[in-house]
Amino acid sequence: MSQILRLPATGCRHFIQGRCLYEEHLNPGYHGEYRCRVITKLQELYDSFLNQADAFGLDELKATDIWEKRFRELYREDTGCQGHEPGDMNVFPGCVHCLEDICVPLLPQCGGCCSNYTHKPR
Repeated sequence: MSQILRLPATGCRHFIQGRCLYEEHLNPGYHGEYRCRVITKLQELYDSFLNQADAFGLDELKATDIWEKRFRELYREDTGCQGHEPGDMNVFPGCVHCLEDICVPLLPQCGGCCSNYTHKPR
């Protein structure tokens, strides 16, 4: 007996790289498990840096200068992500799977045409 398979809904506005953005479109940022771990870690480092800068009474100009130097050093290092694949190197973290702050492979797989299917705008 043959099994009927659903094909990915490439014409759906929620479809990206075989994954479904529906939940993210519905509630942006709600699902923390979809967030890029590299960007999340960078945000944590930045928050920690801001606390240190505040504790040392650094003015905004000096703090910005220090952070830009740290960021350049961090950006040169390996991201530590096993799924990282080089992409647009002008945008941090320079990964083809990163869509703003979303890691596309962490999104649910597209099951094909479903009740959430919405045509892509032209």
